Amino acid sequence: MTILGASKVSLSSISTPALWKRSSRYNDVNPELFQLRDRKGARYLLSPTHEEEITTLVENVVTSYKQLPLLLYQISRKYRDEPRPRQGLLRTREFLMKDLYTFDATPQDAGETYNKARMAYKNFFDELQIPYLVAEADSGAIGGDLSHEYHFPTPSGEDTILSCDSCSYAVNEELARKSASADLERPTTDRTSYKSWFGLSKDRSHLVEAILPQNIEVCEGAPPQQKAPEINPYLLRTLYPELDLGIEDPLRTFTEYWTAHQSPTTSQATDSATIPQLTRIYDYRVSQASVDAGSFGNNENAAMQRVSEIVGSRRSISQMSIDLARFKDGDKCPECGHHSIKLQQAIELGHTFYLGDRYSKPMNATFTTSPSFQHVDVTAVVGGSGKQTQSAPARKNQAYFQMGCHGIGISRMIAAVADSLADKQGLRWPRVMAPFEAVILATDENQGAAEDVWDLLARPAADGWHPLDAVLDDREDKGLGWKLKDADLIGFPIVIVLGLRFSRQALCEVSIPRLGITLEKVSMDDLRHYIGSRLDKI
Repeated sequence: MTILGASKVSLSSISTPALWKRSSRYNDVNPELFQLRDRKGARYLLSPTHEEEITTLVENVVTSYKQLPLLLYQISRKYRDEPRPRQGLLRTREFLMKDLYTFDATPQDAGETYNKARMAYKNFFDELQIPYLVAEADSGAIGGDLSHEYHFPTPSGEDTILSCDSCSYAVNEELARKSASADLERPTTDRTSYKSWFGLSKDRSHLVEAILPQNIEVCEGAPPQQKAPEINPYLLRTLYPELDLGIEDPLRTFTEYWTAHQSPTTSQATDSATIPQLTRIYDYRVSQASVDAGSFGNNENAAMQRVSEIVGSRRSISQMSIDLARFKDGDKCPECGHHSIKLQQAIELGHTFYLGDRYSKPMNATFTTSPSFQHVDVTAVVGGSGKQTQSAPARKNQAYFQMGCHGIGISRMIAAVADSLADKQGLRWPRVMAPFEAVILATDENQGAAEDVWDLLARPAADGWHPLDAVLDDREDKGLGWKLKDADLIGFPIVIVLGLRFSRQALCEVSIPRLGITLEKVSMDDLRHYIGSRLDKI
C-alpha cells in the first residue's frame, strides 16, 4: 500500500500505531485513513499527516548538529475519512493545514523552540482580535509528552474546555482529572439508586463497569439541587488505556463477540490470545457493600447474566476511592482548589506538539552530535511540564532528532471565525482576515471625493500614516443602498460612506460593526486619526 500526499513509502514503514495498526491485513488499517484503489486495483492511502515523511526527508539531508535547529514549514491539503463531516468547513474529509516541523539537537533546545512556537501562536491569535483559549491537551495519535491546543469558544464547538476563573488553569476535558483521594470516603450504606456505565477494550476482552449514583447533590442554590451525573469517560480511559470509547453499545458488543468466539460446549475462550474479564469500579458516593456482588449493579438482565457466564471468575473490583462524574460548572479546580471551574464548548484552531524522539527513534533518524553532547535518561522540557526520555542510539556519537510539530487548521479557522462572528446583517471579519480593511462607498455625485478618500487612506503620508488596505466600490450599475448591503454581507471591518451628509456638510459616515459604531460622522481632516485610533481593536 502507498501513502499519497508526500513521498511514497510502504505501509510497513509507518510507525504511528494510533493511526494504523501494524499488520499485513489491509482491513486492519484505521478507518480514519482515506483509502482508495487505482484502475489496476492497487491500494492507496491519502496522507492524514506527514511526520514520518518529514522525518525521512530530514534524515537524508541533515547529518550534523551544526545543521540544527531546522524549521520546516508546510502548507498543504490533508485527508481524513471523517465519520461525520459537518458544518461546512468545520469538519471535513479534505482540509488545508499550516504545519511547522522543528528539529533540534537536545531536549533543552527543543523546549526553547517549542516555547518560541507557542509565543508565535499567541501573537498570531492576538492579532486576529478574537477570543481564544490555550489549553493543555492530549497528544492523541500524533504522540509526544506535551501539547497545547488553541480554541475558539463557540456553542457549535465539539471540544469542551475547562478553565478556572481563579487561576490560569485551562485544559481540554480529555485531560482534566479528578484525583483519587483518601478524603473521598464511601458511605456505609447506599441511600440512593445507582446506574452502570460500560466500557470495552479495543480487543473486546476487557469489560469495565463503572457504577455511579442516579443523582448527586449540586450546590447551585438553596436548598441544594439533585442532578444526574454524567460519567467521565476520559478518566476511565486513563485508568484503562485500552478502552475504546467509540463503541456505541459496549455491553451488547462484548456479549455478541464472546458468544461467537466461545465453544458451544464450554465457557472457555477458543482464542487463547485474549481472555474475557470484567472489572467493576465504584464512584466514591456508592457503597460497594450495598451492591450484591452477583447482581451486576442495577443491570439485572439477560445481557448481564450472559456476561457472568462468559467471564466466570475472571472479575475484579477496583479499590480506588474516586469521583467518576464528569466536571461541571462550579466544580473545584484541580490546580487552585477553588470552586471556580467553567466549561465552554470550543473549536480547535491550532495545536502544538512536543514530540521528542517519538518518530526519530523508531525510524532511526540520527545525526552526529557535538563533542560535548551527553545522553541523559530523563530531561524536563518546557518548564517541567513534560518529560522526554532520551536514550543513545546504537552508533557512537549519534543522537536522535528532538522534534516538534505545530499546526493551524486554515480552512477550519476561516469557517469558525465566519460562523461565530457573523450577525444577521452578514459576516464580521477581523481586520487581518478580511479581504480589505475598509470599503469606500459613495453616491454618483461624490465619486470624485471617494477617490480622494481612498488616496488619503491607502497611500503613505509624511506624518507616518501606515497605508490602509482599502477598496473603492465604484460599480456604476449599483446604487448606494445595494452597495451598503453588499458590504455588510462581505464583512468589511470598516465601511466609509460619502452620501447626503458629505454633499451638504463634507462629513464622511463611518461604520465599524465589530465595535458597534454605525454611521459616525467624521470630517476628512479627522478621518485618518479616527480610524487609526481604532484599528488595534478590530
